[in-house]
Amino acid sequence: MRMALGAGGIAAFSALAAAIVLPPHYAPAATQQQAADQGPSPTPIQVVRPIQYVQLAPGQTAPPGATVIDASAPTPITVVVTVPAPAQKAAAQTPTIIRTTQSGKVIP
Repeated sequence: MRMALGAGGIAAFSALAAAIVLPPHYAPAATQQQAADQGPSPTPIQVVRPIQYVQLAPGQTAPPGATVIDASAPTPITVVVTVPAPAQKAAAQTPTIIRTTQSGKVIP
């Protein structure tokens, strides 16, 4: 019985020591892809698509879904107008002084 317990203890110690000393094992790419398909990722992925301007030659047409900007159109202008907030009236408050004794009785 002592031999079996000793052998089990040595095996457990060996497994713990190997788990602590060995470098981490990463899952293969297929497993990571399956994990990604199971649910949404914790951080959203933002894709920034560059805007590409193309000048069409006479007689050419824009592809379907393309936004066409007329070359003779004026450039858009952004105007920012700041409107001041209405003035607030300061309410004149008179402080209320309550005089009490040490025991808490109010003195008139």
